[in-house]
Amino acid sequence: MINAVIIDDEEKSRKILIRLINEITDDVKIVGEAGSVNDGFSVINQLNPDLIFLDIEMLDGTGFNLLEKFAEIKFDIIFTTAYDQYAILAFKYSALDYLLKPINIDELENAISRVKKDETSVHDKYALIENLLQNMTLNSTPQRIAIKGANSIDYININEILYCTTDLYLTEFNMLNGSKVYSIKTLKDYEELLDEDTFFRISKSHLINSNFVASYKKDTSIVKMSNNFEIEITRRRKREFIEFMDKKLMN
Repeated sequence: MINAVIIDDEEKSRKILIRLINEITDDVKIVGEAGSVNDGFSVINQLNPDLIFLDIEMLDGTGFNLLEKFAEIKFDIIFTTAYDQYAILAFKYSALDYLLKPINIDELENAISRVKKDETSVHDKYALIENLLQNMTLNSTPQRIAIKGANSIDYININEILYCTTDLYLTEFNMLNGSKVYSIKTLKDYEELLDEDTFFRISKSHLINSNFVASYKKDTSIVKMSNNFEIEITRRRKREFIEFMDKKLMN
């Protein structure tokens, strides 16, 4: 059984969330509620829950203000938010669960399922929150991304990614400094997540950072990256790639 607390300054939102959770599972028990940052802090310390459903904007502060009160994050968090697209990107780049209001029951079920399977350490949970807080301070696309591997979480600067490759099970990030970082997510996941004005899928197994393209040879369909790594672009992506790079050079 997962003991959970809901922290949201709207009583109606709390009641809706409780109803949805009860429809989905018997494994999550709502043991407490709070409608403010201060009350939320007291409830968490009193009940020591396993999971927090945390609203972002509240009358006496934000969910982030609440989290900053804890020296350690020992509980799982599912954020509930009505934030705009840039804030949503910050959550995605930080590999943290969020639910966009009004809450979709299928997305809620998926988030709870991920919590049940999560084996992230206390230290890594806190680091994920720190990465989110850093990304949330920006006014545009976040600059750091949390990469969940099989046994670790790495935090990398997006502008230092040269290209990504994949096999059936892992995505490999090839970095500007020559290092490699591995993720359990698919290349398609990162194609959808990373900035489409910068990253381009040139083949089934390669997603490149266009800022590091050194040359493209039309006769051989070879793209050379700044580290001299060469990738053959698939036939069906040639025209789109040329148009993509032409547009990029014009901006």
